[in-house]
Amino acid sequence: MSTSSPARDLISQAKAIVIDEQSPSVALLQRRLRIGFGPAEGLMEALEAFEVVTPRYDGLRRLTASHETPETSKRAALVRRIFETARFFLEMWEEGSAGDTRAIAFHNPTTMSNTAVRKLVLGDFYKQRGLSLYEAATALARRLEQNDDGALFDEAIDADLAILCGTAARSFQSVSDRESIVQRSFVRLVRYLQQTRLAGEGAHSRCFEYFIAAAHVPRGYGKNGGTHPEHVVPCAFLRDRCIARLAEGASVEDVAKEIRPFLAIVMITETEWSKLDTSRASGGLGLKDIMTENWAFETGDLFARLHEAGIPFDPPPVSSQPTSGCPA
Repeated sequence: MSTSSPARDLISQAKAIVIDEQSPSVALLQRRLRIGFGPAEGLMEALEAFEVVTPRYDGLRRLTASHETPETSKRAALVRRIFETARFFLEMWEEGSAGDTRAIAFHNPTTMSNTAVRKLVLGDFYKQRGLSLYEAATALARRLEQNDDGALFDEAIDADLAILCGTAARSFQSVSDRESIVQRSFVRLVRYLQQTRLAGEGAHSRCFEYFIAAAHVPRGYGKNGGTHPEHVVPCAFLRDRCIARLAEGASVEDVAKEIRPFLAIVMITETEWSKLDTSRASGGLGLKDIMTENWAFETGDLFARLHEAGIPFDPPPVSSQPTSGCPA
């Protein structure tokens, strides 16, 4: 990035300000440097290019991990969890669902049980009081403060929640169409993966079955019978692919659409399952969390692992799947 000396000096000042204040805020730069919105936004974009701040996600930037203090990181993760919890239950309300408690646990910002936070947010905030997304998020943040369960609810947290909720705000809309619900489930899954990526946390590979209802996952059947539900592309592999695409800058919605055709199950026997998962050194194929050698995400056979293991099956009715080949 080529800049003149005065510009470099201004960028250095901006960098010092956001790191010192632990706040990648355009408004902060405007106040401290006494400049307009346009120049301040330009400086923030320069800091993004120099990897001092992250790109915007849901309207907010963060300092990158090397510049963020542990306390700032913890606070940012808490604000994100509050927002995601409020958004999750708003969508559950719209879809007429209570939400899987295991998915609730991934966002839960409190020490309350998953069922208790469901009763509070879904039952009280939304169904009983009819709060908006922002109102529910701030009410949850205040409840955490009252219970000594989170950071002090201050203007900064309020401002961040206002920005986050502003990006997702809309009027309540009942959703009953299966296709819409399935696609929304994939978006929720990828939002969780983005949340863990930004927080520097590990993402559980079981998140696929927690966010995507079993009834919404296409299912095929091995010709030898069997009761083991084998994901034709391992969930850990799909998780890592999602995180890599998000790190490249792909949107949550795009990643959700990309990944959906790869989530499918075939019911196989315990012996067949063992052959896939057991390491090559122990006589198996070592394909528990990976695809076959040289498999390409864009063009590879969805059922390559089952082919490699010689497992005969009737394929699941996967829509828009990359390939459709299966053993006769």
